[in-house]
Amino acid sequence: MKVNLLRFGILMICVVSMALILTQSIYAQDANTVLLYTFETGDGDVVKDLSEYENHGTLMASTKWDNGKLGSGLVFGGNGPKDFVDIPDSESLDLVTQLTIEMWVYLNAHSSAGGTGVTKESSYKIGPRSNQRSILRMTTTTSDWVSATVIGEKPLPLNTWIHIAGTYDANSGDAKLYLDGELDNERNIGGDIVPNDRSVWLGRGSNPYLDGYIDEVRISNVARSQKKIQHLMNAGIEGVLSVSPNDKLATSWGKLKGKLY
Repeated sequence: MKVNLLRFGILMICVVSMALILTQSIYAQDANTVLLYTFETGDGDVVKDLSEYENHGTLMASTKWDNGKLGSGLVFGGNGPKDFVDIPDSESLDLVTQLTIEMWVYLNAHSSAGGTGVTKESSYKIGPRSNQRSILRMTTTTSDWVSATVIGEKPLPLNTWIHIAGTYDANSGDAKLYLDGELDNERNIGGDIVPNDRSVWLGRGSNPYLDGYIDEVRISNVARSQKKIQHLMNAGIEGVLSVSPNDKLATSWGKLKGKLY
């Protein structure tokens, strides 16, 4: 009996230790990621954040799960049903000196106004806008919500997946928009981003709502290089976050995924 209890105790210690190693291995891959959505849960009304900050989102109105660019994604019905995902405010989402936001978007129709991708209204937003281009907008300590804006130069196509990304670095003042991994436009803005206590939304701005799909969203508190943006776009989150724990035991994302959900 004592031997069995001892064996059970050793087994439980091994299981807990391995779980901690695996979890730390995932998070250790990128300490700058503050939100990471793969949408691979595929059901329920909660979108799970795979970053260490656990910025989980809630599906609002009639937002639905569907096929995405890579695996599962979310479908939004536009201004009629007013679908979106609500992510409560947290300190980790108050980006001040640097940011990068990346996402896959599929448009059924063009936006009726600006920024229906990722929005923290009056602080920062990025997404499709009404002139069939993308937009990156912020409020900084030197520029207001209207002035601190970068608008893409390339038209956004309908009925196909496009990758939109934006970066900002307050140290240089440089704000950049990328479309399908290529620089779309850039501006020098300057100043720190002004944080607020509002939620982050997916699929909407202050009034317009996305008519289309979103997949693979990453928000970071660092201004990533074009090379790193292209790497995530081409490899996908699963490809970028394949891990090798410190004990050199190779562990693929596929094996880890079942432990996360």
